[in-house]
Amino acid sequence: MRLRLKKTAHKGRLIVFEGTDGAGKTTLIERTAAYLREKIGYGQVLVVKQPTDLSRKTRLFQKMMYCNRHEEIDYRAVQLLTLSDRIQHQHEVIEPALQEGKTVICDRYIYTSVANMESRGYDKELWFYIAATNIIRPDLCILAYVEPELAVSRIRSRPEEARRHLDEELLHKVATYFLEHAEQYRMVIARTDRGAEMVFSDLLPYIDSLYGGTE
Repeated sequence: MRLRLKKTAHKGRLIVFEGTDGAGKTTLIERTAAYLREKIGYGQVLVVKQPTDLSRKTRLFQKMMYCNRHEEIDYRAVQLLTLSDRIQHQHEVIEPALQEGKTVICDRYIYTSVANMESRGYDKELWFYIAATNIIRPDLCILAYVEPELAVSRIRSRPEEARRHLDEELLHKVATYFLEHAEQYRMVIARTDRGAEMVFSDLLPYIDSLYGGTE
């Protein structure tokens, strides 16, 4: 099955960053936001994150994140939760900003849901792909990628992740699916096992192309 996201004619730009935990998304997002705020104006750039706290703080999501008894969770329930959150967040925040001509930078997007579903064996969920036709197609999707072993070591080094159940086998699968999806969904792959400045400089032509090229 394949995502078929909707096109929009809004004046703004939607840039999304994907990748497993520990892949280096946060650093790239911060650099992209700083660059664009200088280029087009501070108030013209909005940084958001999905899923939002509306679903992240639910008992179901917290159980998925911090409990190692994942056999107790029907992952379709998690996807219903986060997909409804994505659609509402788009309606309340993302689409109005795009209509105003702003650039929205989103930390994670619908592609995360697809990679996680497939990694767990949920690969025939027609209902999900039908509902996802309501999601806006981004102007640019950047996939931050490192080998899973490096991603795991980065996660383990974070004090705030100490309580989290980390399924390393699942992270390997998600990383593999992300790479498979990169060509299918025209993602730009940013290999973040290099210096952040070098990685970001490689992304600049793709970012600048959304605004008519370099100045």
